[in-house]
Amino acid sequence: MEMMRFGWFQDPDNVVYADVEEFAEHFGKETGVENFRQKLEDFRDNPTKDGILLKGRKRTTLKLFIPDLYFEDKKEKLQMGDTVWVYLGEYYPCYCVYWPK
Repeated sequence: MEMMRFGWFQDPDNVVYADVEEFAEHFGKETGVENFRQKLEDFRDNPTKDGILLKGRKRTTLKLFIPDLYFEDKKEKLQMGDTVWVYLGEYYPCYCVYWPK
């Protein structure tokens, strides 16, 4: 997966904000990533600075990451940069996943 550029994530046209309740099941089926919701929650609970790659059955690879960790050297922060984001590459939107309270 190519290197991610901070400026790309600052463009609102590249980011979709997604409620995990509405997003996870459908997106998991669409990409072929089994137990996608559980993987989102596991990563949210135990994130890593560089994120993790998930491979789907449908020749799809995506990256789970938390922008505030990944881009920790930036003085600027992204809106909702403290939650899990799903990145498929710059030709697709990036999904900022949030959990309802």
